[in-house]
Amino acid sequence: MPKPPVRRPAVEPDVELPELTPEQLAELRQALEERRASLVAMIDERQHAERDISREVGDEMDEANAEGATSLTSKLLERDVRVLAEIDRALAKMREGTYGMCEGTGEPIGYRRLKLRPWARYSVAYQEQIEREERTGGGS
Repeated sequence: MPKPPVRRPAVEPDVELPELTPEQLAELRQALEERRASLVAMIDERQHAERDISREVGDEMDEANAEGATSLTSKLLERDVRVLAEIDRALAKMREGTYGMCEGTGEPIGYRRLKLRPWARYSVAYQEQIEREERTGGGS
């Protein structure tokens, strides 16, 4: 009889050293600053686009298209502003010396996760726990 497949976690745990090296911190700071600059430019562009769409006048179909475009632009703008706030928070944590620590457990987040999402606030395990609790209604 064949053995059942071995279950592996969706994301393998970070086996790197818990503390980030100065080189890793510098790399992550640069990534955050570049993403921040990009987001600021994108937010400005989306705000101008939103204003331009609302100025156009046309028939009902044009208005419907404009409303759809405005709605999409607004959602993208909200997302960009949210990510910008997370980036600003990460940069502030760098200045305070608390960057790279999970806000839920106090444990190191791990370089691989931070490299993928430098503004991450939680370790993979804690983030998965939060998402599980949200799916199950917070355990209530």
